[in-house]
Amino acid sequence: MTLPLKHNSLALTLGLIALVLGFSAAAANQPEPARNEAQTELPTEQQGGIVARPSVFNRRFEADKQLLSNAFAITQYKRNYFLPFTFTDNPNALGNAGLTTDNVDDKEAKFQISIKLPLYTRAESVEGVYFGFTLTSFWQLYNDEVSKPFRETNYEPEIFYQWNTGIKILGIDFNALQLGFNHMSNGQSEERSRSWNRIMLTNLFSDADDIYYLRTWYRIPEDAKSTEDDPSGDDNPDINDYYGRIEIGYGTRFGSWGLLTRLRNNLSFSNNRGSIELSLSYPISLRYELTLQYFNGYGDSLIDYNRRQNRIGIGFQLASF
Repeated sequence: MTLPLKHNSLALTLGLIALVLGFSAAAANQPEPARNEAQTELPTEQQGGIVARPSVFNRRFEADKQLLSNAFAITQYKRNYFLPFTFTDNPNALGNAGLTTDNVDDKEAKFQISIKLPLYTRAESVEGVYFGFTLTSFWQLYNDEVSKPFRETNYEPEIFYQWNTGIKILGIDFNALQLGFNHMSNGQSEERSRSWNRIMLTNLFSDADDIYYLRTWYRIPEDAKSTEDDPSGDDNPDINDYYGRIEIGYGTRFGSWGLLTRLRNNLSFSNNRGSIELSLSYPISLRYELTLQYFNGYGDSLIDYNRRQNRIGIGFQLASF
């Protein structure tokens, strides 16, 4: 059953972009650690007479902790980016009533806005309860034939608790565990409706130059539809078989370049499916980066959860690590 989130208007989208950039500007007034060499000014660790840089997530948590005292600051959750041009080889017209297989454009813009807000944190710590929200939208920006509609928008609110573990093994910090409830919906109804609810567990770990995460989930069951048009039944009962049951992420920097990789898989030997997303970035300022993104597989969007896509796009993102 889909929650009533029908906010696909351009005004809302631009408003959310302005909100994120506005809060980012407010956060910029707080002390912010620079990447690479400047980050060595944060607390270091002594290992056999060698001074080691803190791990990437420890540096990120330290920056988040500095922002907790600013009531007007929010922080990034997942990546924030705007890709003004992307090309996909298998666009799905089902997500918008004005689109058909004849007029849907294989060129479109894609953007993601993702923030998190602390609801409760322990004193002098980033351990606690958070609300996260991620919006991902696919905009037919170059489709003049049908007035440039949004082909699909996905909304992902969640609430989770984060434990800082403080465990270090073989030079890798097991930084944190996150456990929470996640809802994901495209805000549509009837045949266009896609949604699911999950209990999610994420393990974050890193070293001085690399980040890793392992995420898995349990889908909260929904009742089957009594008829094909039943609005209260499960819109996508086989979503785990396509979107996956596990997600693995890895990020690293080589020189000024950054690389983020995300793999999802359904863990099925007989009918294996999943996806890979690669993002290559290069900084143009302390805050912004050029990025090239490639996606292959299932789950590019909820309307495409069972439709294989190849997508490549170029644009900008907020620096993420």
